[in-house]
Amino acid sequence: MGAGMFLDFNKVYQTKLTSIDAALEKVQSGMRIVTSMAAAEPRAFFEHLADRVRKLERVRVHCANPTNVYPCFADSALAGRLDLSVMFLTSAIRKLQGNDVVHYAPQHLSRWARNVLGEQGGVDIFWGSCTAPDHRGFVSLGPNACYEPEILRRARTVILEVNPQMPVTFGGTHVHISTVHHFIENPHELPIIPDVETSPVDETIGNLIADLVPDGATLQLGIGGIPNAIGRGLESKRDLGIHTEMINDTMMRLARKGVINGSRKTIWPGKIVGAFAYGSKELYDFIHENPVVELQPASVVNDPYRIGRNHLMYSINTAVEIDITGQVCSESIGHRELSGVGGASETHIGAQRSAGGRGIVAIPSTTKDGRSSKIVFELKPGAKVSISRNDIDTVVTEYGVAKLSGKNVAERTRALTAIAHPQFRDELLASARREKYI
Repeated sequence: MGAGMFLDFNKVYQTKLTSIDAALEKVQSGMRIVTSMAAAEPRAFFEHLADRVRKLERVRVHCANPTNVYPCFADSALAGRLDLSVMFLTSAIRKLQGNDVVHYAPQHLSRWARNVLGEQGGVDIFWGSCTAPDHRGFVSLGPNACYEPEILRRARTVILEVNPQMPVTFGGTHVHISTVHHFIENPHELPIIPDVETSPVDETIGNLIADLVPDGATLQLGIGGIPNAIGRGLESKRDLGIHTEMINDTMMRLARKGVINGSRKTIWPGKIVGAFAYGSKELYDFIHENPVVELQPASVVNDPYRIGRNHLMYSINTAVEIDITGQVCSESIGHRELSGVGGASETHIGAQRSAGGRGIVAIPSTTKDGRSSKIVFELKPGAKVSISRNDIDTVVTEYGVAKLSGKNVAERTRALTAIAHPQFRDELLASARREKYI
């Protein structure tokens, strides 16, 4: 046994405890800082960052999906001093995009860590959240392994906020206190995602998709009304598995009902595998010390080649709009950024590499007010293509299923028009004829 086995880890931990003010003194001009995401977001850091940055110049913070409008996000006086580069524009901060402080960085989720590390091969500070240390001197990064473990290992300084509410998880989330420079104790309730009620349209789409999913399939599934409806439609299935970027409440419910057991999975059999978990307190309790749940970096989980190794891999994503040739926009309304691409393209492509797999885009036929079609002749000016028409597989609306892979433009036009809302079909066909698509 090594000498480290006999250390009093509590004493080591106590020597590394510090205050938020002392920790923020480590932030200096010109630094690049990466923070953990979602339920593991370091709240104390963001709540106090603005005051520190006012004394500095050119501080860049890479963060994923901010849960709150912290002072540093909304203060335009920080322009030129602070650059907040975000991977997802959440509802909390999307209106702040372009205020010279908040900037969206488009990139695939699996490449985020590599892109942030860049040619410099490291960052100045990784600032995250963790559990209290265990008797072996390890802390858990809780519900996140998306990029945090990879960045943490390459950071010159590691600062973690200790939160006893954080679940202990398995996979790539355990970190020894010897690799952490400073701890800050900051207990608080974890952020949650309220459950979204489903509409009749959601239920119809959910049932159509559930009919496509065979017993024994491995799933990637998002959050929202349609995924919730899909979950209910899947309750009659057997031996489903999970390989997904985000583990959510729908998956937890299906696992508790015995629908998800991973018994037919090709890789990580028997495991619910994801890059992070985000949802209700019940979900955090479910993943706590649960050996069935394994969190791994998105560079692994979202790698299309690894996804494709799963048996009967089914990836299901939602979208904002889709044109009649198969271009999918899931992250903007025209020039107005809504969110981010995340793993939409990676999981859609990866599922099609799987034997018997399928990439599915679920989309209501119209906007909520019924005035506009979501299947369009052409995307809005400035719309961002999240899944290219070269990679599109299957599209589902409440009016049916359109299998597009391998189809020519005329065939795609007819297939997508057939599942558009009836009131827009003639207009779509007329536009297609005018431009000689059909």
